[in-house]
Amino acid sequence: MRKFTHEERSLVKSIVASLSIKRIPESEILKEIERQTNKTITTRFLYYIKEQIRKESSKWYCQLRQGEYEYIHEFKERINEIVDLQRRHYNIIEDNQNNPSIQQASLAELHRLNITLSNYFDVAPSIGNATISDTPKSISEKRDIINVVLTILWAFLSKMEKNTQYLIMRN
Repeated sequence: MRKFTHEERSLVKSIVASLSIKRIPESEILKEIERQTNKTITTRFLYYIKEQIRKESSKWYCQLRQGEYEYIHEFKERINEIVDLQRRHYNIIEDNQNNPSIQQASLAELHRLNITLSNYFDVAPSIGNATISDTPKSISEKRDIINVVLTILWAFLSKMEKNTQYLIMRN
């Protein structure tokens, strides 16, 4: 097994996390990793990656519990960024009345921002309702809360990753 670069390690973790959530068999996960990186990994290394994801997620969840309002504040800041970008695109559209190609590009980006913002607002109530100060009575309730929070996190990160990849490709 050849060594992975930092970017490849991140990609492998992302593949394992997203396919594991979808309940894709490990053999298919291994094939997908090989397809995207041109490198093979062992089943043992796959288990190691899953354990790393579990530990990182647990650490993140503990930080979320301790800094519940900071997380909500950060989430709100991301929403504010989207609103600011929307405002800028409205200005670009207004300032380029005689340049339809610029208007069209800005409208397309504005549409993507609207979808992203809508997704954020879909997730926001889940964050507010899953107050961490509520103490679950059983281990299964704790596990359910962790699963909900992790699902929200992966959905959020997936959206951010897609937006980042789009911005990188545009530049």
